Amino acid sequence: MRQLTPRLPLSVTALCDELGEMRGRPIRLMEWDLAADGPFGVLISRDHEDVIVYQAKTTKAHQAHIILHEVGHIIAFDLQGERPPGTVERTCYSDRDERDAEIIASTIMYQAISMSRRVRSHGLDEPWRPSVYNSLVLTDGAV
Repeated sequence: MRQLTPRLPLSVTALCDELGEMRGRPIRLMEWDLAADGPFGVLISRDHEDVIVYQAKTTKAHQAHIILHEVGHIIAFDLQGERPPGTVERTCYSDRDERDAEIIASTIMYQAISMSRRVRSHGLDEPWRPSVYNSLVLTDGAV
């Protein structure tokens, strides 16, 4: 995680692109109308890529958190050396796996918000509008 150098304001799309490039395994994001009583996000690990499917019918801030949560699973699995063979759809995790993914997602969000506040305190962020998630945006691939 320390090797990632995303630009501010943080774009989860750009973060996934950078992480995928670092890992030599792209991360593809797919917005989908998932069932309301099911998971908000799904990680599908394939031989040549990881696919994060995330809920279409929610706020952009929630979508960003869902994606970062699934990114948290990717990072945790990479750190543990648990790359699954073949195609694996992951929807059920242990409590520890869920906790680790949530900590990673929250850490990324905290760092992005904290860095944006520091930049703003120096008057460098005039175009950015203030909000809780001012440093975290979900884009369609644009930086």
